[in-house]
Amino acid sequence: MFYTIFEFPLGKIFLAKSSKGLVSAHFLKTDGEVEKAVDFFRKRAVPLERDEQKLELEKELFKRYFTGEREDFTSLLLDLTFGTSFQRKVWLEARKIPYGKTATYKSLALKLKHRGFRSIGQAMSKNPLLIVIPCHRVLGSDGSLGGFSAGLELKKFLLRLEREETPT
Repeated sequence: MFYTIFEFPLGKIFLAKSSKGLVSAHFLKTDGEVEKAVDFFRKRAVPLERDEQKLELEKELFKRYFTGEREDFTSLLLDLTFGTSFQRKVWLEARKIPYGKTATYKSLALKLKHRGFRSIGQAMSKNPLLIVIPCHRVLGSDGSLGGFSAGLELKKFLLRLEREETPT
């Protein structure tokens, strides 16, 4: 497995990729969190090596996204190995939320024919692929931001970024 660090306007994102696809897109709040992210894989006996070239495509897609281009990341293969069966279902449903649009925890639960809205939120809080699986597009039923593992300021930033019109 390979990883790299992608820098963007509000910080850094740890990207990791297996032979199956992208495994992690994790917002780093501090430089010390790089080691924490690497340790996650090492504790699971997954060898991890830093390699900028192996994640060149992913970095390019993130670069386009952060410059305001409409990027939905659907061209990327994902490796959701580290999620439970339920989490994977929730994440794949959330991945369908279009760029610039939002959904609610309740609407995701209804689409999945699941009664527990809170369990949808819990699954979203474990999302290993921020932005790629757009959990920032999931809001409370009352339109409130709800939670976001990377912080509400980043969630607001991402929602604003996707709503701005960019010239083509």
